[in-house]
Amino acid sequence: MTLSIRTKLFIAVFLACLLTVGGVAGFMQFNFKRSFLDYLNEQESRSLTQIETELVQLYETDNSWQALNDNPGQWESLLRTAVRSSLFPANGEARDDQPPFPPPPHEHEIGGLKAPRHPTKQRVDRFITRIVLLDSARTLLKGSIYLGIPANLHELKSKGKAIGYLGIHPRQNLTEKVDMEFADRWQHILWLAGLLALPVTGILSFLFARHLGRPIQALRDGTRQLTDGNYTLRMAQQGHDELGQLTSDFNKLAERLQQNETSRKQWIADIAHELRTPLSILRGEIEALQDGINQPDVQTFTSLHQEVSHLQRLVDDLYDLSMSDSGALSYRKTPLDIIALLRETLTLHSSQLQEQNLHIDTLGIGLQAANVQGDPQRLQQLFKNLLENSLRYTDKPGQLRVTTSVQNNSITINFEDSPPGVPDEALPRLFERLYRVDSSRNRATGGAGIGLSICRNITEAHEGSITANHSPLGGLQIQVRLPLKT
Repeated sequence: MTLSIRTKLFIAVFLACLLTVGGVAGFMQFNFKRSFLDYLNEQESRSLTQIETELVQLYETDNSWQALNDNPGQWESLLRTAVRSSLFPANGEARDDQPPFPPPPHEHEIGGLKAPRHPTKQRVDRFITRIVLLDSARTLLKGSIYLGIPANLHELKSKGKAIGYLGIHPRQNLTEKVDMEFADRWQHILWLAGLLALPVTGILSFLFARHLGRPIQALRDGTRQLTDGNYTLRMAQQGHDELGQLTSDFNKLAERLQQNETSRKQWIADIAHELRTPLSILRGEIEALQDGINQPDVQTFTSLHQEVSHLQRLVDDLYDLSMSDSGALSYRKTPLDIIALLRETLTLHSSQLQEQNLHIDTLGIGLQAANVQGDPQRLQQLFKNLLENSLRYTDKPGQLRVTTSVQNNSITINFEDSPPGVPDEALPRLFERLYRVDSSRNRATGGAGIGLSICRNITEAHEGSITANHSPLGGLQIQVRLPLKT
């Protein structure tokens, strides 16, 4: 069984919330009794204020604690009276007919909960037995120090002089039934709140998982449509988070696939067009020979040879382009002087340029060496293709100017020719496969529109760039930029 991403998100979020609620509830349960015990100890410690007042008054009667030693019952009576009015002050003044322990039950609030407090004689006895009185020398007067001297002692003063110390041993655990019942009731409420939070957590987890799962499911369905060939599909982007960015990337992918499909169809149509023309001419020439219309003379064989050569060049260009696009062209890069290689290539084609009545200006080529890391054969092919592009499309007589410049650790090589020029809308497309400007579709001079595509691939393989612009001479400017070897 395969779980959907929505189900996985729901389970993950719900478990995270469940563990959080359970952890918080368990932690609070673990710490509540300790915290509640600390609260009770703090309250009891603060309740010693009334006892302090009674003890100071007793001491000031004869400036000593002798009265407590002479009358042992006075200590317990004093404590019970003070405790009744300080720790349990619900009924105000105690009456003479009341028993010597706290008043009837009443309630107090802790954290918004009504905590019933039933003061019993046993509770008061336990409270009194934990009270300790020390003299000014911290010698025990009353109480017990079997648990040691209490940490928080209240200093008793008379006329600005310390006369003793009063303290209480803190509780070590909950001993009173009402306190334990209150603690249990609080814990039950805590667990009840945790249980009530579970359905709320489940609903929120479901809504959150559905919110995240909806765009993921939409992307999944869209991917299936792309697989089926529906490249026109576009998805509405919602938000700017990772899912929104993923949707944007999906749309870019669909757009690129659509462009590639359009290019593929155009590529097939252009290849068919380029092959159809020479094959039609060859077929016509051969049929004319068969019918006896043309004679097998030198002129006929020359025409046939030209068409076969043109077809051979087209096949070779297509092969080179396919190898270049797939990265299968081998590059044997070595350190070389790009200026010397450029001059060598121009020298090899100088006679062809002169025959085509195309004057070349090389005065702008630098004299100093410029070293690059490249393949000399492929870079020479790059320069050859650029020269042939000018030879094919420049009106005769014409002019070609080649210049170089070095700056920012790179060398720029410009090929600028004379008219005709290229329309603005055609400049960005000159490096596309089989693209030719309509006005240049002349089979006597124009090529198949493959040479510049190969130039772009060779330049990019050398980590450079190639661009097309209008030439100052009125034709086309091809600019090649290559990084220098550092």
